[in-house]
Amino acid sequence: MRGLINGLSCLIALAMVCAPAEGGTLQDGLERADHLAQNDDAFPESSRQALALYEHAAAMDPRDPRPWIRAARVCLALGDANVDNALAWYERGERAADRALVLKEDSADAHFYLAANRGNAVNLKPFWKVSPGILAELEQHLARALALDSRHAPALHMMGMLLDRAPGALRMLLVGKKEHVEDYLTRAATAGPNYAYIQWSLAQFYVEKGRSAEAQAQARKVVAMRTPIDHRRWAAEFRPAADALLKKLSR
Repeated sequence: MRGLINGLSCLIALAMVCAPAEGGTLQDGLERADHLAQNDDAFPESSRQALALYEHAAAMDPRDPRPWIRAARVCLALGDANVDNALAWYERGERAADRALVLKEDSADAHFYLAANRGNAVNLKPFWKVSPGILAELEQHLARALALDSRHAPALHMMGMLLDRAPGALRMLLVGKKEHVEDYLTRAATAGPNYAYIQWSLAQFYVEKGRSAEAQAQARKVVAMRTPIDHRRWAAEFRPAADALLKKLSR
């Protein structure tokens, strides 16, 4: 019975947040959408509702890039969680980020979310549908994001992963080199101490390089996180994985 009551309370609260407010401003809409996007307890429905509000806010002021940037962020999260059709979410996020860039080319977030959504979409498509130049295009967007904000942790991390995972035949199309991977990943971890996926990625990098002591230290950081931005994934994925790694390395 308590679970039923708690569930109903969550749905009622969600409905109250989503209810349209007469005379609401663009900022009101963004704040309500942000509240929903951060509601891990009601995910993924809360994120779907947030996306609808962001798109409504974009219609209220077609010249403001903020709703599109935040819509691209929510689409990326829904795609990463493999909700319904991941490819459809990534492509929707890609379109949102593209619209944001038309309005504000000097947005580091817009460049990052375009690269992130497009890169994930590419990974889900058959290779014959992917342009050979896509990796260089992603690198250009990430480089632009970092030129605008040198401490943009997600962009630093994605750049490191791109250089690390690029197939050999396509690596020659990239400006960055594989020897730059560790620098990008460590800079990302420093710039984004509350991004669990970034901290865990660095631990995995150390494992792949056979650097057990550094992997253990990094895994302890993941376990000890108190306010991860990506709390839902930290609790479900990264903390258990870090715990398992620590047990494995301590044998």
